[in-house]
Amino acid sequence: MDSQVIADGRLLDLVDSAWRSEELPYDDIMVPAAELPDPEADNGDSHTTLKEAESKWTDLALSGLGEQQFGSSAQNAFVYS
Repeated sequence: MDSQVIADGRLLDLVDSAWRSEELPYDDIMVPAAELPDPEADNGDSHTTLKEAESKWTDLALSGLGEQQFGSSAQNAFVYS
């Protein structure tokens, strides 16, 4: 069954009490600014990163909107990139 884990014992030596007690200092953790949550989130969605917020506009295929308006054929108007 998928809901039952079968442990074969090979990973037991990798995790010990000394490894569990180790912690990284905050200085060693480098997070790019685009991966941090938006500090000025007005819409209440404060867990969305800046990178995710920028990609939402490209997900809507708005780039094809200008092409449709300025003379591209109707066949190519619905092509998503």
